[in-house]
Amino acid sequence: MVTNGRLGRTSPDERREHILAVAAEAFALEGYGITSMSTIAARLGGSKATLYKYFSSKVELFQAVMQRKSEAVIGPLEELADTSKDPEALLIAFGTIFLSRLCQPDALDIHRTVHGEGQRFPEVARTFFAYGPDVAYALLTPALERFHQEGQIDCPDPRLAAEQFFAMVRGDLHMRVSSGLIPPPSDAEIERQVSHAVRIFVRGIAREA
Repeated sequence: MVTNGRLGRTSPDERREHILAVAAEAFALEGYGITSMSTIAARLGGSKATLYKYFSSKVELFQAVMQRKSEAVIGPLEELADTSKDPEALLIAFGTIFLSRLCQPDALDIHRTVHGEGQRFPEVARTFFAYGPDVAYALLTPALERFHQEGQIDCPDPRLAAEQFFAMVRGDLHMRVSSGLIPPPSDAEIERQVSHAVRIFVRGIAREA
């Protein structure tokens, strides 16, 4: 649990990071709908006026939380997408990072929030896709397009292929974990899930001899 505390003695950057940590915990524990700027300010031990200096609305604050969570995944994926020369190696690395991060407690909290409240609060679903899946798709798509143009794979619709690849990686495993039916997978279980998805996917985009 994030420790509450006054913000006055910290730098602006430290205050912002603390606000994001406290807000993320509030959204996870109480839900987006119930959580208000007032409750977040109370958790911070400060005033709403201080909170509004950094974020003008709950929507903006939730977007910032999602962006911060996304950065932990996107950074490694960006480097892989730009440097990888081998489609199968890229897909294994992408899938492993992606699934490992999806099964972390904070990512599971976000997934549950989106599925529980996305219909009542469309901004939650829009923010989730903008900073989550859509970013991952946008990173893998040009890499698949590059491999297709180089003649390594047959993938005329790389965006659709990227969407389907990540869906294969998540599979039934992530749905059961996020539903609380099973605990988060071990590294070996993630490797098994990703390797199997990659084998099937690579065969589907292989060029005919």
